[in-house]
Amino acid sequence: MSKFFSLIFVAVYALVLAGTGSPEKNELFTKADSEIVLSPERTMEVLDYIEKNFPLDDAEAGRLMYLRAKSLYYQNNLTDALKIISKENGHFSPGIIILRRNILYSFNIKDTFSPENMRGNSDYRFSEKVGQLLSRLAGNGKPVGSPELSEILKEMTSHHPEIQRENMLNLTEYLAQHDPDERYRDFLNRIGSFYLNDPAFKMLYAKYLMKNNRTGEAGIIITGLPKEILEQSTNVYLKYRYYDLLVTYYSKTGQHLDYKEYVQKKEALFSTIDRVTFSAKNKWFGILEENYRNELNSSIITRRYILFSVLGIAVLLITFLAVRFLQIRARIKEYENFTIKLRFNQDKKAVQPQAISEKTETMLMQKLKDFEKTNDFISSDISLQNLAKKLDTNTKYLSEIINKHKQKNFNAYINELRINYITGKLKENPIYRNYKIKYLAEESGFSTHSAFAAAFKTVNGISPAHYIQLLNHKEE
Repeated sequence: MSKFFSLIFVAVYALVLAGTGSPEKNELFTKADSEIVLSPERTMEVLDYIEKNFPLDDAEAGRLMYLRAKSLYYQNNLTDALKIISKENGHFSPGIIILRRNILYSFNIKDTFSPENMRGNSDYRFSEKVGQLLSRLAGNGKPVGSPELSEILKEMTSHHPEIQRENMLNLTEYLAQHDPDERYRDFLNRIGSFYLNDPAFKMLYAKYLMKNNRTGEAGIIITGLPKEILEQSTNVYLKYRYYDLLVTYYSKTGQHLDYKEYVQKKEALFSTIDRVTFSAKNKWFGILEENYRNELNSSIITRRYILFSVLGIAVLLITFLAVRFLQIRARIKEYENFTIKLRFNQDKKAVQPQAISEKTETMLMQKLKDFEKTNDFISSDISLQNLAKKLDTNTKYLSEIINKHKQKNFNAYINELRINYITGKLKENPIYRNYKIKYLAEESGFSTHSAFAAAFKTVNGISPAHYIQLLNHKEE
């Protein structure tokens, strides 16, 4: 009996502790929310404390993950932020999905992920509406009507302000930059009132006033900003907005020393943001490719499980096939290495001279020049035999001509033509720089990513990714 009462006591005590801990946890979440814009590093400290000291239900865990991703983003720790927003999409909260879209929007990347389970969520629908409006404005440049903006404001009041912050900041920034006749002034004022304590909206409105030659009014707003807090803020995007605003203001008011100081600060911060953003964009494309492979593997596994339920003992067979698949992949890799080594050894062998007349040699050289002007070398079935037949000669003659006049064997000759072809595409058409390396390999006629990368480095001395990065920096 005493044991029974002891168990009851422990259960009641646990309930009391859980009840007393909940208000503190809610208060800490509120604190994390309130400090995230100006002091995202403090938000991270609060989140670490919550995670360490309190049990979390699914909703609270989702809220914590959202605040953590947002804090990392504000601090320009994009790699860790991307790791969070790229995890299992089906388990994301609306806030995470909306934040993911806004982070990618800042990279000029459109997020095509549209989960069906979010269609009924009002915050998600409103975010899509704002995103579609921004896309439309950027596409045709036509002004947006007052009724549509009024509808946005009306809907905004019924949604979570922090979740929608980046959406409204992007919309506000676009309208402020594309308003020559101040038709959007009332909307900008009302949005600023809605985010009254958010300095980013105040900065946008101050810059809008200066653009419309109302520098005095802008100066009042700038004077009221918490300068010391903004200077020390770890929110790099907020700090950059602040520096950009001061550069514009000091330029208009003729304060040359202050102008020079903040131009230097702005350029230094921009360099940091740009470097991290460039790295993060590459990281994101890598994550997408990895997720695609994982989804494909997951789909295959799911289908196998369906088959397992029908066939039962086929689990052992599928396991065997999976192991066999890995073995085959390893053997394919070994074979590729072997063929590369074999070709290398063949290159070392001296080419036996053939009795070729001067006239035949000249004719073949001209035919090779004509061949190089075509794109036939990117064909996947190009071979010494095929080319010899195409040039109306034999393989021995063709091989000797290439070795003698090109100082390389047939494979190296074709690879160089292909690399020069894709290098020209990368220089002349910047859209190729956004393509995956796998696509560039296929485009230039290579059957594997590794063969393309090896040939590219042999011809240009650097990897394809490094080469693309140098081209982009050169044009900037």
